[in-house]
Amino acid sequence: MKKIFLIFLFLTGVIFANETIFQSVIKNVALKDTQSAINSAKKLQKEINDENFTKFLRDWKRVEANYLAGEINSDYLDTPRYIDVFNNLKEDLNSQMQRVIDGNSDVKKALFKNSFKTINALEYVLYSSKDLNDRKKEIGKEILNSIIKNLEDIKTVYETYLKNPIIKEDDNAKLINTLVASSYRLKEWRIGNAAGFSTKYKNDAKNNRAEYFLSQKSFEAIDSILDAQKEMISNEGYINLLNLAKDKNATNDLEAVISKIDEAKKELKNLPKDDFANAKKLFDLASQIHDLYYITIIDKLGLKAEILDADGD
Repeated sequence: MKKIFLIFLFLTGVIFANETIFQSVIKNVALKDTQSAINSAKKLQKEINDENFTKFLRDWKRVEANYLAGEINSDYLDTPRYIDVFNNLKEDLNSQMQRVIDGNSDVKKALFKNSFKTINALEYVLYSSKDLNDRKKEIGKEILNSIIKNLEDIKTVYETYLKNPIIKEDDNAKLINTLVASSYRLKEWRIGNAAGFSTKYKNDAKNNRAEYFLSQKSFEAIDSILDAQKEMISNEGYINLLNLAKDKNATNDLEAVISKIDEAKKELKNLPKDDFANAKKLFDLASQIHDLYYITIIDKLGLKAEILDADGD
């Protein structure tokens, strides 16, 4: 059990150059990254190898980190869980996927659970052993069929919105809320749990709690999430939260976040690959990023936050 913070923020949408910040982020970040993930998933499906898996993983992490389809259409709030169940599953997925691999039933029938068709299940299939036999390849391709379908659904939500955007007063707040939630999960789930600094696993470090322990790509995921956050706040050649910060005289605060993100990316490179044994500085940087979003940025951008405590897996 852990605390999950649901943050409800309110701020009137600000229009820049006939386009709101929210519309620009959907077009230039969310939709673009979703299309990239679709492309890399199809490439992996065509040729299953480590390089293609890494590319898809990084693309998916950006989609997940800046996921806004559920804010546009509530029917898609849970769609990311059909693609990724990290830290949201009580069952032993690995042992169940091993039974699927060892079985001889039709692959489509064998993958009867939603969790069996996620990137987490795919990682186990591809990296649980060095042997990548025909059944594993068939399972991997079927998992990717499901993932691609869900990504296509997400893409459709974004495209439909952009054809007829409805401006809501809390649109900018949704972007901040996404950053707050993403940064919390980054520091607690993706760094803290493995490094022994999270509330749940204080002083109990174990690398096998990392998000992609089998493939040794947890640092890749963290790095991509940090990149995704920069897409929302740095000078990228399109309208984003940096424009709002300029309007509110808060550019220094966003620059402080960007600086911490760059520090965290540098620290990832200094650490042994996917080894959280000495990740205290990385955890501290992730905590500072979260605090800057949650405290400084919200305050400077004139947002009001209401925190709702809830139990999560």
